[in-house]
Amino acid sequence: MTISEIQTDTCFWQRMLRLAEYYMGKVDGIMGPLTRAAEAKWLTAAQLAAKEYGTYDGRSEAVIATLLPQAQVLARKWMSAATKEAARQRVCVKLIEGTRSYKEQNRLYAKRPKVTNARGGSSWHNFGLAFDFGVFSEDGKKYYGESTLYKVLGNLATAIPGATWGGTWTSLVDEPHIQLSMFNTIKAAREAFEQ
Repeated sequence: MTISEIQTDTCFWQRMLRLAEYYMGKVDGIMGPLTRAAEAKWLTAAQLAAKEYGTYDGRSEAVIATLLPQAQVLARKWMSAATKEAARQRVCVKLIEGTRSYKEQNRLYAKRPKVTNARGGSSWHNFGLAFDFGVFSEDGKKYYGESTLYKVLGNLATAIPGATWGGTWTSLVDEPHIQLSMFNTIKAAREAFEQ
């Protein structure tokens, strides 16, 4: 999803703004003054994070834009370390997936072969907290779906306070996955998002 697609679903966007603690109004699907003011706060925070932690390739920037501003900071901090390590390894790293609506999550859940084990409302991606990265050739054109560098690059997140790396999970290891540890459980995240 792009940030424009997220903003088009006003109720979803209001929930994202509320989770970021910028919007305290009712989730009513109306793009009124409270929603616009919250959106302005989001955009200001996003611009400040980009200025402080740097910007990256277009695809990564599009993914970052979909994340909660707090998760945008995490993504930019990780990208700073990951792009340096990737350059040393003579590859390129890009963010390839960010926020997904419940509808998009359910579409992916239904795909075969299996893409995800999580239905809508059961993925950290549904709340603007998670992103996935990909390893590419040095020129950024060829995607490497399998590489030992997922472990090397993903592990860099463990040095960032507030980050959780999917490579440390025990039940379902997900090396290309990094998320902001804002909630202890997916249930708590869903309840905060849907309240």
